[in-house]
Amino acid sequence: MRKFVVALLLLLSVAFFAAKIADIYKVKEGETVEATGIVLAPVGVLGTLTTYIQDETAGIMLYGNRLPADLKVGQVIKVVGKTKIYYDILEIIPDKVEIIGTATPTAVELKDGDFKKYLSNLVNVVGTVKSVEKYQFTVKTDKFEILIYIRKEVPFNVSTLKVGDKVSVTGVMYLYKGMYEILPRTPEDIKKF
Repeated sequence: MRKFVVALLLLLSVAFFAAKIADIYKVKEGETVEATGIVLAPVGVLGTLTTYIQDETAGIMLYGNRLPADLKVGQVIKVVGKTKIYYDILEIIPDKVEIIGTATPTAVELKDGDFKKYLSNLVNVVGTVKSVEKYQFTVKTDKFEILIYIRKEVPFNVSTLKVGDKVSVTGVMYLYKGMYEILPRTPEDIKKF
């Protein structure tokens, strides 16, 4: 019996991968992983049954009906679940979510156009509004341009912006049909100056 318990514990430790979020991007799809990170957005604001977490190494999307609907920005959670790639975005489908503390999420300042390394992270861009459309606008810096997409759950009126406005935008870096974009979480994530 004792050998069986030891063998079972050894098997469970091999089948379960706990590491920094950046390391999770190196495992095969479908692996069970454990991640600890700071919640970046309330569940449902940036997608149905969706939120994002980040640690000091990377960010990752969480998706599924086991996400507590009342998760708040700044809660530190430990999540266990399987990895899945959905439209080129790695996500964790949680089986278990545990709130273990609080912390303030910090946005990474975008200084170059290498957006892939910031996918699912909280980011900030400062630049000039280049174009404005119904639910989106483009910010231009001296090195790159990035699309800012406003989801319907975020009550921000894009028509308050005009071409040439100087802005600071904070949000989660997202990939949609091969195009990188920033998803603000609240109207306060968009500041004109």
